[in-house]
Amino acid sequence: MKKTLLGIAAMAFLTFGLSSCGEKLLTPEQVQAEIQKGVDAGMPAIESEEAAKCDAEFEARVTAEVERLKAEAEAAQPAVQ
Repeated sequence: MKKTLLGIAAMAFLTFGLSSCGEKLLTPEQVQAEIQKGVDAGMPAIESEEAAKCDAEFEARVTAEVERLKAEAEAAQPAVQ
């Protein structure tokens, strides 16, 4: 998400920088289209990062619960000698 926002900010600075060099300014529609292209390009990376984070958290919760249940089962069994 931060990378996307930095990309958008960089695009805005580039647009203003080019205008000071005698380049033609982009229309608001063109600016919005460029921003949307940047967002669309960054979305798969953001989605995969979030999915990986979610999967890791889920795995950790499941593992912790399994370990807790194992410990309870072992504690409930009578000591065998």
